Amino acid sequence: MSEKLQDKTVQNKNTGKKKRSRFLARWFLLVPAVLALFITVVLAWTYEPAEMFYRELRQERVLRETLAGIQEYNDQLREELRSLETTAGIEDYARKELGFVFEGDQVIIVTRGGVPIQEPETSREAAITSIPENAQPFGVWTDFLDTLFGIE
Repeated sequence: MSEKLQDKTVQNKNTGKKKRSRFLARWFLLVPAVLALFITVVLAWTYEPAEMFYRELRQERVLRETLAGIQEYNDQLREELRSLETTAGIEDYARKELGFVFEGDQVIIVTRGGVPIQEPETSREAAITSIPENAQPFGVWTDFLDTLFGIE
């Protein structure tokens, strides 16, 4: 009789282990699935506010860059205006911008293939308007974030 009791306790111990291992296996599958579902719901819930925040922050940074460019442009204009208040400044402007030649000046014209080479015209206004197109407000992350939030 004692042998029968010992056999039953061994069987109960074995079946208990099997139930416990099945229980743990289910938890190891269930916990990551619930966690993944939770993360998905949180990301879906926060995407739109994050997108609005990014767009506003991006626009603010681009506008700050544009403002800095305009302020720099204004500073250059103030310097140019100060220089035009003197006779030497007016003469310098007439030579450089208008191509005037005064008596006693020696004119040198650089040519390539018999055609005078002209300096490329740089427009300060064009430099200012190109700032928003070239803006990288978040450095190397800008392209990734623009793609993530659908900004062209």
